[in-house]
Amino acid sequence: MRSHNYQSSESNFLIFLFACLSLTLHLIGLNNYGINRDEYLHIALGNHLAFGYAEVPPFIALVARFSVSTFGDSAFAIRLIPAIFAALTVLTAGLIVNEIGGRRLAVTLCGLALCFSPGFLATGYLLQPVAFDQFWWTMTFFLLIKYIYTGKTKYLLWLGPVVGLGLLTKYAILFIILSVTAGLLLTKQRNILSKKQVYIAAFIAFLIFLPNLIWQYLHHWPVVTHMKELTETQLTHNTVGGFIKSQLIAQGTAFLIWLPGLFLVFSHHKLNRLRWIGFSYVLLIVTLIYFQGKDYYAFGIYPVLFAVSAYGIELITGRINPALKYAVAILIILPNLLLIPLVIPILPVNTTAAYLKTMHLDDLLYWEDRQKHPITQDYADMIGWEEMTAITAEAYQTIPEIHRKNTTIFAENYGEAGAIDHLGKKYNLPASVSLSSSFTLWAPEQIPYQYLIYIDDKGQVEKTKPAYTNATLVGTVSNEYSRENGTKIWLLSAPVKDVNPGYQSALKAKRP
Repeated sequence: MRSHNYQSSESNFLIFLFACLSLTLHLIGLNNYGINRDEYLHIALGNHLAFGYAEVPPFIALVARFSVSTFGDSAFAIRLIPAIFAALTVLTAGLIVNEIGGRRLAVTLCGLALCFSPGFLATGYLLQPVAFDQFWWTMTFFLLIKYIYTGKTKYLLWLGPVVGLGLLTKYAILFIILSVTAGLLLTKQRNILSKKQVYIAAFIAFLIFLPNLIWQYLHHWPVVTHMKELTETQLTHNTVGGFIKSQLIAQGTAFLIWLPGLFLVFSHHKLNRLRWIGFSYVLLIVTLIYFQGKDYYAFGIYPVLFAVSAYGIELITGRINPALKYAVAILIILPNLLLIPLVIPILPVNTTAAYLKTMHLDDLLYWEDRQKHPITQDYADMIGWEEMTAITAEAYQTIPEIHRKNTTIFAENYGEAGAIDHLGKKYNLPASVSLSSSFTLWAPEQIPYQYLIYIDDKGQVEKTKPAYTNATLVGTVSNEYSRENGTKIWLLSAPVKDVNPGYQSALKAKRP
């Protein structure tokens, strides 16, 4: 008994160390390059708290509001909580290993795979729903496994708040709910679905999710419109081959752990009680392929897959020399270290661009526009905002002070609008107006238009220029690594007609 308790304590300490390692890896890159385009949107959502938004449920807005209010408005401050949740995901995966009987090797394999997975390093620190979504998925599996191994129904009841918060974080958790349900039905663990606690948990989750559901109804289901736009502009480019390839490479060399483990789940007798996880994985991948989902939509299932795979590998390598097993484990993960600069911004951007070129990782350089660029899209979305805001402030300063109250700063996309609102405070810029994404929800019914500062990234300013006598190009974003490279800031003045009819027509068309 003492030996078992000692091993358990040792495993728990090792799990804690891997969680700390995950947090440390993310902390070193939090304040580099600047805030991401999507992060600016989520900060803006936090400034306009509601039960729902056009593209996401409200959880990320609450996190953003809390982060800015508590820690400040730097990139480090807003990314601290996501990094903590990423570490908690590692911790939970380690606890799954412990629960199913894994020891030090299994904990080590799982911890190394998660901590150095390019996919989890890239998604574990940004103020986006992904890091939280992955945690709720992992917790869902943990609670089901706890019930299977202990028989205590309290763990089924805890599924209620976990799934409820998951639904308030990202609607994608519906995919795993369906996949897990089908996976359970295909195995002997289907009896879980007959437990009344499962339905009590479902009701609790529904109550937690209900405010957002009501908000969606009152606003004519903007999530449906958003998904339609996403499908037409981004998801339509996804292919079956591309999706499967992404699953194989997103975790780097850690596929040498989860792929054999997936086969072991279906074949090893000691993993019989966990076979439903294998079915859930396969069904999830098939579902996402059918709906043309993005590759990272499936990332939330990998922590549990790593945990189960690590335990399976530990089982079948029991007679191999321990030193050799640990050496092989380290060698498997070692190549992933070379990918860290590509997913965490630890190098200067020009050095990163050179590094990407040297490593011949062309697949990472294709953005949503399907064009090849010098750096990854995530990095490009962190660059150029300070320059854009400074040029906008320059335009604003040329306006006579008496007329500034009659000025509107109009941004074509939510990144530009969010950056102006967040970074513009130090220049005393007024809040921006945009008809992009959730910005339509709080856009004014009419705008002052004597002076219009137009942030133009797609040439749409040409439709507005005829309404003004003067159109001055104040500046252009010139950072070659920024996705905003080439964005122009115009100052329009001396209007010859009211621009509000056109603005109001566009607002009516885009507002949910």
